[in-house]
Amino acid sequence: MGDFVAQARKLAWDSDKSTGTSEPPSVKRISRSAPLSQFIEALEKDGCVIIKDFTDVATLKQSMDEVKPWLEKQDTGAKVGALQGKTRTVVRLIGRSETVREKFFADPLYQDLCEHFLGLETTHWYGPDPLTTTSHPLLSISITFDIPPGTPAQGLHRDDKNHHARHSKAKSYEKGRDLLLGLFVPACNTMKANGATRIVPGSHLWGDEMPDFGPDGNEGVVDAEMQMGEAFIMLGSLYHGGGAYEKPLGTGEDASNERRTVHAMFSCTGVHRQEEISFLSYPIEEVKTYSKIVQERLGWKQSEPNLGWVDLKSPEFMLAT
Repeated sequence: MGDFVAQARKLAWDSDKSTGTSEPPSVKRISRSAPLSQFIEALEKDGCVIIKDFTDVATLKQSMDEVKPWLEKQDTGAKVGALQGKTRTVVRLIGRSETVREKFFADPLYQDLCEHFLGLETTHWYGPDPLTTTSHPLLSISITFDIPPGTPAQGLHRDDKNHHARHSKAKSYEKGRDLLLGLFVPACNTMKANGATRIVPGSHLWGDEMPDFGPDGNEGVVDAEMQMGEAFIMLGSLYHGGGAYEKPLGTGEDASNERRTVHAMFSCTGVHRQEEISFLSYPIEEVKTYSKIVQERLGWKQSEPNLGWVDLKSPEFMLAT
């Protein structure tokens, strides 16, 4: 009977959740020097991709030096949403780490993928004349998670829940289906034993019915294991969750203070509300020092045709005063 039930579940998985392939679930690892089209193809097929050689150890160390003072101010972790009181965080991250802001978030590959999946171009009519306008992505949130041993696994979830996103089951991906694109840059080697993010490749094509991950909760689930220097990108509709980090591994320079630290950034479409209120999080005098692409992604450029203006003008003029 047990074998019959297992086979029935397998058939149900193939018929209800498959994208038309019998391949076991996996996440592709692609060198950052590969063409943009390879990353787009992987995200459309699996909802996620790992970028090899995204950064280097020296740059990661620099990012950690910048966030360390903010982490050390916290005696306990956050208790918000899926955070369970153990994980320390650094919010307003791109204002507190120049490295995260200009090396990771502003990375051309990530920004090109954001533009592809989240950029909007619409043609409408103004009297007899067609008018085509564009809305570029925005930063939705930037945050560092500093996760200690003893942290249980999160429940598998979709991050676009914050935007009340609705999903229809699909056999293949159509552009415009998603409104979030996330970038995760781990500052340490990430493996199942220290809580690597659990992901469900292909789940970005599921509908909104209750998902079935099998009797042990692991059916179709893959651990997004990465080496330092790699990065993980996923669509907001992908089911995922932090893995269990049950006990210290005895690795690292200071095994007594072992943690799993990851920098996370999400971008949203230019017509959706940002999770983090950027105009309150990042003072204008600081924003003036940011690169142009970061300024625009914070909302300091009008979304065409008429969203996000000041005095009936696109707000970047305020950065020049």
